[in-house]
Amino acid sequence: MRAAGPSAFELLAGAGWDALVARCGVHDPLRTTAWLRLWAERASAGAQPRAVAVLRDGVLVAGAPLEVTRRGGLRVLRHMGQGDAWFHIAPPADDAGARGDLLRAVAAEDADILLLDGLPGDDATRDVVREAIPGAEIVEGETWRLTTASPPRSVRKRRKEARRAVRRAADQGIELTVRWWDRWEDIGPRVPELLEFHHRHFPADTRNQLAEPGARRDYVADAIAVLGTEGRARLAEVRVGEHELAAWDLAFVGDDGTAVAYAGAFDRSRTDLMTLGWISMLEMVDRLTEEGISTVDFGAGPAPYKDLIAEPVPTIRVVAPLSRRGRAGLAARGLAGRVAVWAASRRRGRVPGDARPAGDA
Repeated sequence: MRAAGPSAFELLAGAGWDALVARCGVHDPLRTTAWLRLWAERASAGAQPRAVAVLRDGVLVAGAPLEVTRRGGLRVLRHMGQGDAWFHIAPPADDAGARGDLLRAVAAEDADILLLDGLPGDDATRDVVREAIPGAEIVEGETWRLTTASPPRSVRKRRKEARRAVRRAADQGIELTVRWWDRWEDIGPRVPELLEFHHRHFPADTRNQLAEPGARRDYVADAIAVLGTEGRARLAEVRVGEHELAAWDLAFVGDDGTAVAYAGAFDRSRTDLMTLGWISMLEMVDRLTEEGISTVDFGAGPAPYKDLIAEPVPTIRVVAPLSRRGRAGLAARGLAGRVAVWAASRRRGRVPGDARPAGDA
């Protein structure tokens, strides 16, 4: 089954999307139907919602909420919200056969280019992709995940540094108060202060929902509330004394002992206080562990702290043309990439001045 526009959400909700996500042990609570609706309405920048569902005997066994956005005049089909907020975005499926059926159905959607980020990087998934979408390009990637029972050795060092930082602050007459909040009634009223703090200390050098005032930050506040009212929000705070906010980390608890580290910030202007970010982050990890959380997902993309607190988990990006225009667009992209490499090499003096990149007309 497939649907486009607002009916995409009706299809998912009616087929049992939320139950499928929970049943497949997905590490990401930002995938409920309520969150998907909010994304499409408030933050998708006009992308068209789509949905594909695979049913066996009337039971949903695989599904994908999708969106079509335009890039350079081409229609790009991708996961709904891809690259913006999700942590574990592999389409949930009960088995490899259902995932193969789903990928074939996704590849039959009306678009020019398929761009799916974050699929598992295991051999079984690669085989399913190659069989379901012949000619698809597979690009290596990674996400970062902490198994609380066996954290990286560097975490032990960060704990010692955080404890020393608290003692040094006390020696200077600065009392650091570390608090943990697990009820939405306590967290909700703090959200505006948290987002304004993030904007002040982490201004947006690139697209950043939390750091941008206006509609996108309003969406983030509402998205946090959607999960908060479901009882999923958890907040670690570090304050100077009782009132001055110095650092925070917000997590959302998923199903089956999983959680995602959604966002955090610390006061970069304090030269008298060290490792504020680590104090709040480690408080978050410790409290989640006490709650029975076994996996904390820190998401894809590089960040200096991730390789110190989490382990890389291989993922793949799937890129495939779905139309003649899509094939031409991807071919042009490949040529542009070769030209860029050739130009860079020429600047470094590694190729003759009259040489040309392969395929250049």
